[in-house]
Amino acid sequence: MKNNQPLFSVLIANYNNGKYLMEAIESVRQQTYTNWEIILVDDASTDNSKELYKELEKDNRIHIYYNDSNKGCGYTKRRCAELANGEICGFLDPDDALLSEALQVMVEAHKNHPEASLVYSQHVISDANLQNRTQPIGSPLEEGKTYLESTKGGPTLFATFKRQLYIQSGGISTIYKRAVDQDLYLRLEEVGDIIFVKQALYIYRQGTGQNISLGAINEWKALCWDMYARIEACIRRGVEIDNAAFLQILNQMNEISAAAALAKEKEIRVSKAYLIGRLLLKPFRWIGK
Repeated sequence: MKNNQPLFSVLIANYNNGKYLMEAIESVRQQTYTNWEIILVDDASTDNSKELYKELEKDNRIHIYYNDSNKGCGYTKRRCAELANGEICGFLDPDDALLSEALQVMVEAHKNHPEASLVYSQHVISDANLQNRTQPIGSPLEEGKTYLESTKGGPTLFATFKRQLYIQSGGISTIYKRAVDQDLYLRLEEVGDIIFVKQALYIYRQGTGQNISLGAINEWKALCWDMYARIEACIRRGVEIDNAAFLQILNQMNEISAAAALAKEKEIRVSKAYLIGRLLLKPFRWIGK
């Protein structure tokens, strides 16, 4: 700790996000809170990331480590947390960014809530250029309910935690390929309180060109891992694996189904086959009139 200012470890698990990585790093460098480090673990990237590391390693606040092969999200994020030196930690995805007061606000919140294992904030969604941002998104847990039970609210993108309590929780499971954050939040809830900060501190980047159909498939995969994390949490806590623990899952299933149907309709309407078909049928529609 420096001048009563705890070290904050910004954790970045990177795999082939060289296109946006420097913007994520720069958002940390522009923080109003200055006692920070970056722990970056590269999961065997094949893009230009390693070229960027040569420049980043000149900054003694940035520590870069490498997996010897592609290990997946759970393994890589766990390694980030294990390598951290800070009293407080938080993950930053390499294609996202922090708003300038993010670390300062989180450090103060942790100081004010020593019983909290996890403090999370609101976030905004932007386009691929970090512009056209939405209104703040995020809300507290339902009053009187745990994160496991709650069907709305709860930790989102910028969730920071006390490293000692993270260690006490047992840490992120290495087997998770998706829903790694859900595993983290559920574990942290078991060793401390969850605190909500009503302020947008994180920018989530959308519009990076991901295929619509692939996005829907990934959401279903994430949902399966989410359910697995909840089952594991129920077992750890010795509670019934009943409907209460899965109401959020059911809500998510409905949302994904509706979103996937809408996305598929939009995808069809812009396809070449659909447009050619409309062109060919145009004379017949005119005759019909």
